[in-house]
Amino acid sequence: MSKFIKISLPQIVGKGYKSFWNFKGRYKVVKGSRASKKSKTTALWIIYNMMKYKNANTLVVRKVFRTLKDSCYSDLRWAINRFQVQDYWELKESPLEMTYKPTGQKILFRGFDDPLKITSISVSVGSLCWCWINISVQHVNQNLFNCWNTLT
Repeated sequence: MSKFIKISLPQIVGKGYKSFWNFKGRYKVVKGSRASKKSKTTALWIIYNMMKYKNANTLVVRKVFRTLKDSCYSDLRWAINRFQVQDYWELKESPLEMTYKPTGQKILFRGFDDPLKITSISVSVGSLCWCWINISVQHVNQNLFNCWNTLT
């Protein structure tokens, strides 16, 4: 494995997501129709930034856990392939997680269908820095946000 990988973000991410990529606030809310690159760009951002910040870890959450493998997990796997960094990542399906090999950082996956499993989650390397909550507008309700606010 080489030490440095040169990545052209505009070439990989495409147009229309510069403000998303450079956003520094607490919450990023991304809206758009199907095929508007929301999930793909989020996946690219997570992989890029986990490789950039050696103590950062990510939690990925959807309303139902069983849908994660074919959605967010698949998008993150796509991002790893798009950046051509497959040799740096270990991908596991049981338990569903991804590990950045050089540092041991983790991407963990949980569902809001069992919120108690989210409240005690921790990592052994670094800190849990980012959370990707992938929920469509029709699934958003006050209970999901209340659960999230107890975690932050």
